[in-house]
Formats: sequence, C-alpha cells, structure tokens
Amino acid sequence: MPKQRYSQFWYGVGILLAANVAVWYVLPKSVPHDFASVVFFDVGQGDSAYVRTAQGNDILIDGGPDDSVLGKLGRVMPFLDRKIELVILTHPHADHISGLVEVLKRYEVGGIVAPDAPCDSASCKTFFDLAAQKNIPITRPMAGMRIFLDEETVFDVYYPASANSAVAVKDLNDASLVGKLTFGAESVLFTGDAGADTENFLSAAEFPLVSGILKIGHHGSATSSSRQFLDLVSPKDAVIS
Repeated sequence: MPKQRYSQFWYGVGILLAANVAVWYVLPKSVPHDFASVVFFDVGQGDSAYVRTAQGNDILIDGGPDDSVLGKLGRVMPFLDRKIELVILTHPHADHISGLVEVLKRYEVGGIVAPDAPCDSASCKTFFDLAAQKNIPITRPMAGMRIFLDEETVFDVYYPASANSAVAVKDLNDASLVGKLTFGAESVLFTGDAGADTENFLSAAEFPLVSGILKIGHHGSATSSSRQFLDLVSPKDAVIS
C-alpha cells in the first residue's frame, strides 16, 4: 500500500489526524436507527448513491446530472432531516456533480470529500463556489485515508494515490475517487468512472479490494472492469448506472 504523509486539519464534522493513515471522524446524530443502508439512485445517465449509517448520519456519493436527486433524497431521508453530514464527489464530470449543486442549495452539508481535479465546467465552478460561500470544509482524498462515518461504518480511500495526483489529469475519469464502504460484514466498492489505468494501480497496490457489492466503473463501459480487477474484487453483486 502506498505510504503517504498528511497534514493536520480540523473540521466541525470531525477530525483528520496527521499519521501514516489519515482518519476523519464524522460526528453522529443524536437519533440512531439501528442499521446501515445504501441506496443507489436511478438518476439516468449518471451516478448517485445514498448511505445512512446505523447512527443516523447521511452521506451522499455523487449527485447525478440534474436536480432529480432532490426527489430521491426526499423519499429516503427522514422528513425533518435537512442535514447531510458528508458529500463525496468521485470526480467533477457533469453526470456526477450537477445534482450536487442543487443539494448544496437545499441542504446543510457538513463536509465535502472531492479530488483536486481540473474544474472547468460551469457546474463544477458553481459547486465549489457554493461550498466556499457556505464555509463547507473540503478534504482532498488520498490513498490510505480512512473516513469513519460512525462507530461501525468506515469509508477507505484507495485512489487518488496522493492529494494532488489528480490535478494534471487529461481525462477527468482518471481522477475518480475509488473507495470501499464497510459496515459490519457488508462492503461496497465505489469506483466512480475509473478506467484501466486506475484499476491497474489498485491491483498493483494490493489494497483489500474484495467487496460484497461493486459499483461498476464508468457506467459499464469497455474501458473499465477488466477480468483481473473483477477477480480481485470478487463481488457477489454489481451495480451499473
């Protein structure tokens, strides 16, 4: 596993510790609901997934291409719950980030995890402008980072390799955050739109890729999900959006 050095940060939603492995704790809500759940939203040509932890924390991974994600959230989140503890953006393509613009407008967001990738589109610029206006802390992910979503739920980041390795990518898909969500005995590997180069990096780095569910990379395109990678992940189920 690549070794990284990290700086120390403090946020209202948690603490990122300086160590060989970065750790971010998301503070729990006061009302637990006893079990964790993961919902993959049907947002058309795009990605969006919602996680609610056993302690009641809400996490949104990507937001799809438009504001339809708001209706989806309204169906799965408690009626009076207007806070999303953490938004994870895998990469700033419009079919992943555009819906998040509307989420920032409508919800209180405790923190954002997003790769430091080129941000040239209008939706990307609006997203980060809104985050700055609302003083939402932004963390740049790197391999080895652990995000504790509650006492039983953790998100391990496997890619990008370092906090600034996505800055100069020519294809935004190559900046995709890849990470594994683990809750109890269950696990989901999120891959964004990661392609063959990222899969090769992950395979060589010997990360614990085995997961119960695989979110297939790049909407199931031919550039992702090689046989070698699928064998390493060995999922029981897969999701394509």
